[in-house]
Amino acid sequence: MKAVYKDKIGNHTVIRHIANAAVDSEKTKEKIAPMLTTEMTEKEVEKLYMDNLVYASVGPEAALVDIETAEHLQKKLAGLSANQLLLENGEPIADYRGVEYWEKKSGKWQKGKIENIGITLPAGAVLQDNLLQEQQQEIYELQEVERIAALTEKEKAQEKDSRLHALAREAVMKSEEAELLEKEFDKKAWLLPRKAEIEKKYA
Repeated sequence: MKAVYKDKIGNHTVIRHIANAAVDSEKTKEKIAPMLTTEMTEKEVEKLYMDNLVYASVGPEAALVDIETAEHLQKKLAGLSANQLLLENGEPIADYRGVEYWEKKSGKWQKGKIENIGITLPAGAVLQDNLLQEQQQEIYELQEVERIAALTEKEKAQEKDSRLHALAREAVMKSEEAELLEKEFDKKAWLLPRKAEIEKKYA
């Protein structure tokens, strides 16, 4: 016999693991006591014991099953993918609990998170680690727009001013570097389109 240990998750009961069932030697001895005779050999007593094993009681979180059933369930457990669990009836169930993903709705990326067992990733959803570089850039730009929109007018003005000054310093550094290398560099031509982008972002 084997013991199948289970966990209750929401409305589902899943198999946690399978182990050898523990034998209750005292109860087994009590069971075979009336069957023993003085003529029995040691081997016969041993066989009687093994044929009449009494297994220790298991709690509500476990169940005793025969070897064949246990092997069948063990194969099912071994065949599960990373985001699957095994129900007590032997059927797999999706388990993406805690998994965050991104999906595009109406042209905008939205972040989602799966909280419950049995819920699969929406069609077209992309896990954080699987986002392409251009998708990451789209998400960053969207988050940046939302972040700036949440700023107060004062915060927005201060942040814009800080970025413009940083841009100006970068233009000066590039100009000085180009001068040392005896190369042409029009710092105003470089700065103006970038300045316009910042102005538009904080408009």
